[in-house]
Formats: sequence, structure tokens, C-alpha cells
Amino acid sequence: MTNQMNRTIEELCAQRLRELRRSKGLTLHDCEKLSKGEIKAVVLGSYERGTRAVSLARLEQLAELYEVPFQYFFGDKKHEIRSEVDALVFDLRRIRKENSAVARLAPVKRFLTTIARKRSDWNGEVMSLRQSDSALLELICEMDSQSLHQELRLAGYLFASEVSGQRSL
Repeated sequence: MTNQMNRTIEELCAQRLRELRRSKGLTLHDCEKLSKGEIKAVVLGSYERGTRAVSLARLEQLAELYEVPFQYFFGDKKHEIRSEVDALVFDLRRIRKENSAVARLAPVKRFLTTIARKRSDWNGEVMSLRQSDSALLELICEMDSQSLHQELRLAGYLFASEVSGQRSL
């Protein structure tokens, strides 16, 4: 039973590694560059195929590279990236790092900060909002849906899956 459970965990971890990298629109070589050569493309590919075991230290490094919590790789449902069509996924880390916040998006930043205080979504690093909340954001920012989505994309406030146009506001 233990060997079967370990294999299942390893397979899930490998699958999540590949899905996460692809959802961010990154190639194996992109990841090698982002890690400044610490994670070789060929090794990451082996982790993703499950042909090479990934250490916990390396998995932690990958979680940091992809800006997800460590638990994401182990199947805890509350740490999965929401994939519903009606969800917007904001990168709170990036929004906080913005020193010169886009003036027109300052209300979005305040809105997300207020919600982050009321709930915890990946420890305040990522926030998922329903599409129905977009109407409120449009009112707050005094923009139509298309303009707001464009501003959010240009500012880098949305995760890669949002930017690629798979979801819209």
C-alpha cells in the first residue's frame, strides 16, 4: 500500500509540475533561464515525466519559481488554481511589488487588499474572484469590461492563463 501511495503522490506531483509550467506559458528552457540555471531544462522535464524523483528542497524551489504554495503539488483542493470559466485569478505578489501602481487600477488594488484581509487565498499570494465581481470592479474603476481587462493584463495583475485570453472579464 505504501509503495502504491508513494507512486500516486509522485505521479500527481509530476502532473502538477507540467500543468503549472504550461499554464504560465513557459517552456522548459524558459524555466531554466528564470532559475538562473539552477534548474536545468532536461532535469525539469524528467521531473514532469516522473522518470526522476524530485526532492522536497527542489520542489520548494520550484514552488517559489512558479509563485505557488508548496502544498499545491500534493493535491490539497484549497491550493489548486481555480479553473472555472467564471473565475479571475489575480497575482497579489506582483500587485504588491508594483511601486508605481497604475493610477487607474489603484481601486482594484484597494479592493483586492480589502478582500485579502477578509479571507485567505493561497496565504494572500493569489486571489480568485468570480466573474460576477467584475461588474463591481468596472464600477469602481469607471471602465467597461474590455478596458478593465486590458488594463489588468498590461499591468500584469492577472496570471498567465488570464492573460492568454482563456478567460475574459
